[in-house]
Amino acid sequence: MRDGLRRFAGAALWLLIIVAIALGAAGIVTGLDHPPGTPGRTDLPTNGDPEVTAQLDAAEADLRALSDQVEALGTQAREALAALNGTDAAAGETAIAAGDALVADVILRTARLRTELATVPYVGTPTAGLFVSDAVVQRHAVLAAALDATEGLDTDWARLSAGSVAATKMSGYLAEHDRIMGEAVTKGRLAKYDAAIKLIDQAALQITAARDQRNGLAQTVDVSVLDEWLNRNADYDVALKNLYKAIKKVGKKVTASTRAAVKAEADARARLPPDSRALVIIMADIGRSGMNGAVIDIEEARAKLSDAIDASTATPSAAPGAPDGS
Repeated sequence: MRDGLRRFAGAALWLLIIVAIALGAAGIVTGLDHPPGTPGRTDLPTNGDPEVTAQLDAAEADLRALSDQVEALGTQAREALAALNGTDAAAGETAIAAGDALVADVILRTARLRTELATVPYVGTPTAGLFVSDAVVQRHAVLAAALDATEGLDTDWARLSAGSVAATKMSGYLAEHDRIMGEAVTKGRLAKYDAAIKLIDQAALQITAARDQRNGLAQTVDVSVLDEWLNRNADYDVALKNLYKAIKKVGKKVTASTRAAVKAEADARARLPPDSRALVIIMADIGRSGMNGAVIDIEEARAKLSDAIDASTATPSAAPGAPDGS
């Protein structure tokens, strides 16, 4: 009798164990029938699309602001080049100062936006697909990748500003040289040779300063045309100064040395550019040789940011498991 009861109790116990296992398995299957975020899955986190989308909307707004700053930087870059070609030192300095502030802001905004996107939940993890839709993950990736467009803009701007400042100063030296030499020629025509010679010496100082500035430009741009301009003007300065010295010594009497001085001045004058357009060409050449590359990089960065914003705006953000409307 006891053995029978013992066997019955053992059988009942095994039945209870089997039932418990079956019920547990049924629960697992039921849970698998409902993806994360649906009413049947109260044991897992709910759909994360709304939370993440709100953060991505904010990040996209920040990216638009960043794109606007890059566009403003491009405007200042073009104005700096325009000032360079127009020999407007004041305008060039204003554009560079504005650009300095803008590029610093661009770098700061980029760093903040990287941090902002790095703290977005779910995305970038192996289990992202359990909580957010593929469209949301894709949108986050587009926004994060867009920030690479601003890499190196600070270096580009430093190159542009250094070249612009140097070239603007160069332009000023050359313009001042021409102005002083014009006064010297006027004094010479009035037979005021001592005054003319002093002015020529002042003009020579502008050439010296220009040569010093040229040495800095030579590290980044082709200065061969500039060298030729400086050499020809320096040669003419010397020739005119020697002519005035020769005339001053002999007065109205013509000597062999006077004739030689007259011929040397005429030869040097013939080698000068006919007008100030050569100065504009020199400045434009300097700009094309170096600073235009920086302007192009800035414009390309702006275009990449704009494309990323368009792509982000066009990316749908349907919830995981929701119908796509097709």
